[in-house]
Amino acid sequence: MIDKRRIAVLGGGHGAHAMAADFVSRGFKVNMYEMPEFKDNIKQLFETKTIEAEGSIKGKYAIEKITSDIEEAIEGVGYITVVTPAFAHKGYANLLKGKVSKEQIIVLYPGAFGGLIFKNIFAENECPIIAETNTLPYDTRLSGPCKVMIHGFNDTNIAFMPGEKGPELLDELRKLHPFVRAYNDIMEAGLSNINPTVHAGLCLFSINDIENWPKRPFFLYEHGVTRSSAKFDLVLENERKMIGEKFGYKLTALNDLLGLREGYAWQDLYQGIHGNISLTPISGPHDIFNRYFTEDVPYGFVPWSYLGRLVGVETKYMDIVVNVYNIIHDKDWWKEGWNISDLGLEGMNVPQIKNYLTTGKKNI
Repeated sequence: MIDKRRIAVLGGGHGAHAMAADFVSRGFKVNMYEMPEFKDNIKQLFETKTIEAEGSIKGKYAIEKITSDIEEAIEGVGYITVVTPAFAHKGYANLLKGKVSKEQIIVLYPGAFGGLIFKNIFAENECPIIAETNTLPYDTRLSGPCKVMIHGFNDTNIAFMPGEKGPELLDELRKLHPFVRAYNDIMEAGLSNINPTVHAGLCLFSINDIENWPKRPFFLYEHGVTRSSAKFDLVLENERKMIGEKFGYKLTALNDLLGLREGYAWQDLYQGIHGNISLTPISGPHDIFNRYFTEDVPYGFVPWSYLGRLVGVETKYMDIVVNVYNIIHDKDWWKEGWNISDLGLEGMNVPQIKNYLTTGKKNI
């Protein structure tokens, strides 16, 4: 029996702690799951089953169940929320494959094309409805074992696979979070991922400060927001929008996040980030292997660039970010990031992709 007041929260990081506490504060029963290999990272939570939240949500919240057994975690829940960095999506998709019922809904916070990854791994005949958001609903950081600081909330949008299910499911999913709107499909959600075009300019122009942080404090949204980094973020954002236009989307990711007017300039972007009280208290990143680097490029700019090539959009500045990070990380992010095949879109043209996103069925 599926219980829509019972939710599985998969993950053990900042977002998962915040989300579990938030859901319990609103009367949901929560099962938390962490993979066995990472269980020791939240050993105290396994013992106490209690999260203490500070900031925008305050209190101590008892988790119904915390486990490293995935079947135990998702048994009987109405919603399975995957609250992890994008690099974990393939692992979770393979873990959940064949275990999720058609009555359950999987929601990825955020998605970064994770919905396409899940759909591709699950295959057409056994896939439940998958939803993904464009960003995490919280600006949050762990402040200690079983403690999470929630600095504020983000306006968040959602999309569904198949996209045609959006109108009938949006109000139901708003019981989880007050989603502003539903995107047409999860491609639009993946292209609306907030993080890459916010973080890239700030991080790229702050590498020296990030690598020298033990010598002095570093707060990206305070110290990393400069005239130059805002200008660079703007050209990245414009490339993203051009890709979206080729798929029939009018992307407004940063407008939505920061309340920016149509046709905003770099000065507006500077003020929107640097003046955001939910962002400026967040310390770090404190090394170049932080997810602001190692998530945004392989699961943001790399697939965006491949999609750009598919529709004839040059992504010169996105490619610069990827290639610079290749050097500083001693990696080939072009090979490690999501490609067209990973997204399940190989051999498809734009009309075929749009039909697949809407119906969940391939017609090649």
